[in-house]
Amino acid sequence: MLRLLKSSFWSFVSILVRAVSNIAINKLFAIFYGPNGITLYAHFQNLLSIVTTVPDGGVNIGLVKFLAKGQPTSGVYKRYFWAGMLLNFLCILVALGLIFGFPGYYLEAFLREVTWSSGWRWGLYFSIGSMLVTLNLGLQAVVLARQQLKWHVFSSAVMSIGGVLVVYFTQGELPLNILLLWVLAAQAISFFLMLGVLYFKRLLPSLKSISIPKSVYRDLWKYILMALSAVVCLKLTNFYIRDFVIARFDLYQTGLWQAVVKVSENYSTVYSAVISMLVYPRLAAMVNEEDALRKFVRNTFYLVMPGLAAALLLVYLLRDWVLLLLFNEDFVVASYLFDYQLLGDFFRMWSVILTNLIVVRAHVKLYIGWQLSSALLYITLVSVLVKPFGLEGITIAHAVRYAATLAFAMLYYNKYIRP
Repeated sequence: MLRLLKSSFWSFVSILVRAVSNIAINKLFAIFYGPNGITLYAHFQNLLSIVTTVPDGGVNIGLVKFLAKGQPTSGVYKRYFWAGMLLNFLCILVALGLIFGFPGYYLEAFLREVTWSSGWRWGLYFSIGSMLVTLNLGLQAVVLARQQLKWHVFSSAVMSIGGVLVVYFTQGELPLNILLLWVLAAQAISFFLMLGVLYFKRLLPSLKSISIPKSVYRDLWKYILMALSAVVCLKLTNFYIRDFVIARFDLYQTGLWQAVVKVSENYSTVYSAVISMLVYPRLAAMVNEEDALRKFVRNTFYLVMPGLAAALLLVYLLRDWVLLLLFNEDFVVASYLFDYQLLGDFFRMWSVILTNLIVVRAHVKLYIGWQLSSALLYITLVSVLVKPFGLEGITIAHAVRYAATLAFAMLYYNKYIRP
């Protein structure tokens, strides 16, 4: 019981720090740089996520599973640890190769009006910073697997608060593209701190006399495949949509839409953290117990619905105040975009309970097929709806996309879980 209370406490602290930091950094970007700053900051986060998503959403999920048992001195622990770190590093190189292979597409927004040499240095600093941030997420997965939650919270806090402090103390005096690199550098510092933590906690195994069999890589590969589909179908799709909107409108109008998306991301981050810390581990523990799994999923699914509806209704009623709180008065004109954004968020967040079943049951092909279908539907809807509805067409597409996701998730539940 005491262990559960400690875990819940550190989970709450982690969620609180991330939520407050997200609110603070968005507010500071809005104050110092306005809608243009919000747009570029969101674009930068999406660029960074292209590097981090496969390692963190794929390899690290596997690491948490395989490093949770056994002793850090065991051969199994050593093999999975170093296999995970190697796969993380290779994923980083592939992602950076993709980004720098198409610099005009991925980097143009950050390198406008700079010389070639300045652009080269910007790319180098981004590569180093994104590599350290991604490897740090791997180290966080290790302490999470070993139930060292306070160190996981510590690392997350350093990354979150570091970025906020950089934006606050520079007071809008730096060019946006340079400021983004400083934010990344502040987050990267956590890697060196976590390296020290793992060393002193004796969670950093030696490389001596280690041979990694192919079976270890195969165990981690299925998680990489699911994470790859998330990159292609979520991160790259979001990057494409944002680029499409910037081209159709301008940075200011795109920033208004992104402000609403940022509000969505703030409460979604809290919700996702709760699900990943409290619901997903229970699903994983019951994966081979059909009756218990069925009962838990059904109860959680219907328990979450009224709470979500009430919370999102409150956000809708306070939307003008929320925009003022998180940004400034320039963003209040975006309040009309909340209608379909919140409806889509309701469908998406409610369906998460069911879509987690696909991950926990390792239905890789189904997961990838769902991600591809969802992304193609979203791109098609945006391209069709933007012309007649303007910016609101994007939020309508968002609502339709996740209504379809919820319908798919319920069909999956009925076929694989419900008798």
